[in-house]
Amino acid sequence: MVTNCQTFLTRLFGMSACVFLAWANVAAAGTTGAFSPETLQWFQTTEQALMDALAPGDKAVWNRIMDPSCVVTTEEGRVVTKEQFLDELRPLPEGLTGGIAVKDLTVQEFPTFAVVRYLADEWESVFGQRLTTKYRVTDTFRREGQDWKMVASHLAVLTQDPPAQNVSHAEWPGFVGTYKLLPDGWTLTVELREGKLYGGRDPGKLRPFIPLTPDAFVFSGSLGEWIFVAEHGKAVRILDFRKFEPLVWTRVKDTP
Repeated sequence: MVTNCQTFLTRLFGMSACVFLAWANVAAAGTTGAFSPETLQWFQTTEQALMDALAPGDKAVWNRIMDPSCVVTTEEGRVVTKEQFLDELRPLPEGLTGGIAVKDLTVQEFPTFAVVRYLADEWESVFGQRLTTKYRVTDTFRREGQDWKMVASHLAVLTQDPPAQNVSHAEWPGFVGTYKLLPDGWTLTVELREGKLYGGRDPGKLRPFIPLTPDAFVFSGSLGEWIFVAEHGKAVRILDFRKFEPLVWTRVKDTP
């Protein structure tokens, strides 16, 4: 994570930075609305131009493509108008560079509107540290004569496991046990296998915990952080931060 827990593309749709886009790899399979090659090419060229305009902070390109009523929904759920977007659009700060490759772009074209979807594969260098993140982007356009105007854009982060950090394992034996959502909810099993922590509701299908700090983890394949709260060398509960709200798992047995 970088400034204010925002990655490169997050800041783009948060209107505090800018990026550039590599040429799109297009996959049209699976769309339900028919589209012409000319339409597909127009969206390739247009989305490329919009992304290229971000690095220098060229608001003119965005102003031309965005409908006056355009609304942008950011990764954090912030909803901003075209005016706010343009007002807050900024170049990347000094010391930061980055780019995005648009992959698997699809178009659903209808008589009066079109929906464009793609995978945004982002890289960013933050004072020499390289970060990568993937997003799903959905842009909606309305037809205006022979052209299109963007009326909505939505960004969602794609779940991926972060790299495991080199942290102390000394406390981990005290994390092993069975936890429960009290009073009568699910149970969670935590085991230590060959120096790594595993957990899950099904003891036969445990997944690895990926360490961020000695007592904070990401559960492989899911969003959110898991924090073990220990007393006297033994975890008494786990705080499972599900979309910023903690779900509390309480220890009920010392061993699985």
